[in-house]
Amino acid sequence: MVEKRKVVIVGTGFVGMSMAYALLNQGGINELVLIDVNKEKAIGEAMDLSDGVPCSPARMVIKAGDYEECKDANIVVITAGVSQVPGQTRLDLLQTNAKITKEVTQNAVNSGFNGIFIIASNPVDILTYIVQKISNFPTSRVIGSGTVLDTARLRYLLGEHLNVSSKNIHAYIMGEHGDSSFVPWSKSYVGCKPLIDILKQRGETDTILEEMHTQVRDEAYEIIARKKSTYYGIGLRTYQNYKSYFK
Repeated sequence: MVEKRKVVIVGTGFVGMSMAYALLNQGGINELVLIDVNKEKAIGEAMDLSDGVPCSPARMVIKAGDYEECKDANIVVITAGVSQVPGQTRLDLLQTNAKITKEVTQNAVNSGFNGIFIIASNPVDILTYIVQKISNFPTSRVIGSGTVLDTARLRYLLGEHLNVSSKNIHAYIMGEHGDSSFVPWSKSYVGCKPLIDILKQRGETDTILEEMHTQVRDEAYEIIARKKSTYYGIGLRTYQNYKSYFK
C-alpha cells in the first residue's frame, strides 16, 4: 500500500502557489489540497496545476477543499495573509495577519488535524508563536520559515562573489526574519574552510560582509518596490521544509 503523503496549503496567493508549483515539479506527495477564502480561485488554481500532473515525477491528486481536508493531512502550510506594500515592514502586517492566522489555525485544529504546521506568512516569527499557542502543539510540530529565505539570499551572494556554488556555502542569517537579523560570520564556511580566512587570502576586509548582509536585509524591500511582492524564493524554501519532514 502506498504511504499517504498529504499536504494542505491555506492561501492560494503567490507564495502558496509557488510552493504548490514546487511540489508539483519535485514530487514527494500524492495529495495536495488548496484552501482559500476565495473558493473559486482555489478551484481554478487546482485545475491549472492538475494540467501539469503528467509532467510530475509521480501521480498526484490536486484539488480545492475546505478545512475538513486537514484532518488526515501530514502537513498544513499557512501562507494566508496580506502582503507587504512599498514602505511597510513585515511587522506592519501583524494586526491583520495575526487575526487570519488564528482563524486558520483554529479551523485546522477543529478538523482533528494532528500533523505539522509550516508557517510562511509575515511577520513569520510572531505568527509561528501564535500558531503554537492556539494549537497547543509541541514546538517541534510548528515550524516557521524563519530566516531560511534570508540564508538562501546570503549564500547566493557569497557564491557569486567567490565564484563557487552556493551549495558549498555554509553561512546563516539568524534572529528575526526582518530588520534585526544578524550573521555569525565566525561560524561561516566555504566547504570546510572559514569564510573569514578566505577573504583575508583575497585581500578583502569585513566591510564586504556587512555590505552583503545589508543587501540581504533590504532585498525584499527592493523586490517589492519593483514587482509588488516576493514569492519564488520563499515558495521553494518552504518546499524544502516539507521535504525535510518526509525524509
